[in-house]
Amino acid sequence: YGDCGKVLGPATAATHKGKGVNVMFDYNKAGVDCYLSTLSAEAPEPVPGGYQAGQEVFFTGSCQTFASGNKLVYGDCGKVLGPATSEECKGKGVLVKFAQNKRDVNCYLYQLSAAVPGPIAPPPCSQAPEPVPGGYQAGQEVFF
Repeated sequence: YGDCGKVLGPATAATHKGKGVNVMFDYNKAGVDCYLSTLSAEAPEPVPGGYQAGQEVFFTGSCQTFASGNKLVYGDCGKVLGPATSEECKGKGVLVKFAQNKRDVNCYLYQLSAAVPGPIAPPPCSQAPEPVPGGYQAGQEVFF
């Protein structure tokens, strides 16, 4: 997310022809074909909370299990991919890749820490928490 590269020319792979360009990124030895839909001439919005794409973060929220099979446990370590993509989390969270999960997870900023969390953890996971209406999360600060 947010990597800057230089367009070398049209995409060379058959799957990308007419739909992409070949881009050289500083960390690659050769150009990479990228679909037009994945590129922008403008720098992307910053990642909320001052996080950077690729930064290691730790989950500090209550244990959660999702219908997709994804699971979040207090202290889990993940990597920030970019800003949150879910509507309820946009502007208030980031998208994180946790190694044990098949899918990336949108996490609110208050559920993450850049530092390893302390040893005191919430109760162990036994079942998914009851959903809170309105997209709110237990423990989230709200204003009236």
